[in-house]
Amino acid sequence: MRPASPDIQARVERLYDANQRRDFEGFRALVHPHLEWPDVTRGGLLKTPAAVRAYWVYNDRALRIEMTPVTVEIDDEDRIVVLANVVVWNLAGKLWSDLMARHRYTLRDDLFWRMEVLDVERPRR
Repeated sequence: MRPASPDIQARVERLYDANQRRDFEGFRALVHPHLEWPDVTRGGLLKTPAAVRAYWVYNDRALRIEMTPVTVEIDDEDRIVVLANVVVWNLAGKLWSDLMARHRYTLRDDLFWRMEVLDVERPRR
């Protein structure tokens, strides 16, 4: 693994920011029109940006999720690997989980195409 370039770091931050703010147009500008994105809640893969937006709507009915990139690196196959802090609250504001997740992104046509969740662990305190 090697550190990501400042350009890749900035693109990852824009992606997570768009997700956080539910900025669909900002998200869509960064992702491939035919993507492979995990549906972590129900399982399976989301294949279009519109499917990701529907996933947001579904999750937002019960949860508030904040994902913050902590480190951004490039693996030996030039995929982007992000260690992210993922904090989940219910709508009443009760903390459900505070996890560290490792996400891996593959680009296609210089856009985020595939997102994978590699592992999840509770932070050590």
